[in-house]
Amino acid sequence: VDAVVDTPEVRERPRLEATIPLGDAETLERIRERADEVASRPAGATALLDASIQQPPEPEPDDADDGP
Repeated sequence: VDAVVDTPEVRERPRLEATIPLGDAETLERIRERADEVASRPAGATALLDASIQQPPEPEPDDADDGP
């Protein structure tokens, strides 16, 4: 999950749609940790996921680099 969510293609998007094996609770839980508003539904032997990707926090300006 981390390898996929951390790719630039996914990070630049606000939503993630994925298909995982039905019953793969570990992957589903990790997606829930990395995303907001996760919805899943069964589709045959798989589960379809829709999620909002959590955007990384903006870096705070470093005051130490400001001159006198």
